Amino acid sequence: MSTGSAPGAYERVRQRVGSIAVGRVTVESRSDAAALALWSLVLLLYGVGDTGLTTVVLELGGFEASPVAQAFVNAAGYAGLVVQKALALGILWGIWRFYPTVGGMSRHPWRLIVPAIAAVRGAHLVLLHLEHVSILV
Repeated sequence: MSTGSAPGAYERVRQRVGSIAVGRVTVESRSDAAALALWSLVLLLYGVGDTGLTTVVLELGGFEASPVAQAFVNAAGYAGLVVQKALALGILWGIWRFYPTVGGMSRHPWRLIVPAIAAVRGAHLVLLHLEHVSILV
């Protein structure tokens, strides 16, 4: 009788583990989808929006307030600004991907904090630049 019940117990455990694994995949895919959405916002707002509007503000006679970004602009013009933004995004992505508590191996919801803060900062900079453009025009 024990021979007949062992496969049944094994199948029950396997089904439970399988459902946990399926549940885990669902959580991971939701987390990955949120990370993808946030990083897309970061690229759109911080990478494209801030960089593009910074060049507009500079062309209209404004100035770059960040000394680091100003050094890149002085060294290589607008291409330097693109390099500076790419370096900043690369550092943020590196922290997000490899830092133990928020890195790519972590499935904790806090791992979304890095792209969330970068997206909010990008939105803030876009709004700030739009205000500057409205003043300079």
